[in-house]
Amino acid sequence: MILKKIRKKRKKKIIAFLDRDGVINYDKGYISSFSNIKFRPGVIKGLQLLTKKKHLIYIITNQAGIAKGHFKLKELLLLNKKLISFLKNKKIKINGIKFCPHHPRGLIKRYSINCKCRKPNNFLIKQVFKKIKIDKKNSFMIGDRKKDKIAAFKSGLRFQYAKNNFYYQIKDILNK
Repeated sequence: MILKKIRKKRKKKIIAFLDRDGVINYDKGYISSFSNIKFRPGVIKGLQLLTKKKHLIYIITNQAGIAKGHFKLKELLLLNKKLISFLKNKKIKINGIKFCPHHPRGLIKRYSINCKCRKPNNFLIKQVFKKIKIDKKNSFMIGDRKKDKIAAFKSGLRFQYAKNNFYYQIKDILNK
């Protein structure tokens, strides 16, 4: 019994890395409040399937709206908290949300930098790799922009652009 628990702890984890805007919710520009989130088709059902299959779910998102002064860091943190709580009530476990608040042409001085966490860089993904023993062969990333694809490839992850129905896309990925 103890040996079984030790093996289970050492087992590599399959992780779904997901961009937020354009993948989980419709991209309506700078979203600063959970009330402005409109989920894309099949997202809830697809996230439930990932949770049921014991895959870890990490949201990796650029949030330049902070650097550009469209919303404050505390507003994004509140949005993230409400998003996680909402999804938890739908039996979905989000293991983490990693975000980049920077933009090289930002208006807010402390966030106006050219950083290594902003996609297409892969620093946020590498942070997850440091915490978790990952099964890279079966882990993947879904994004809606070329910068997501580049970050995934830099990380050695399979990549797909977001398709019309998230649930069917997840079913297809899990069946391969």
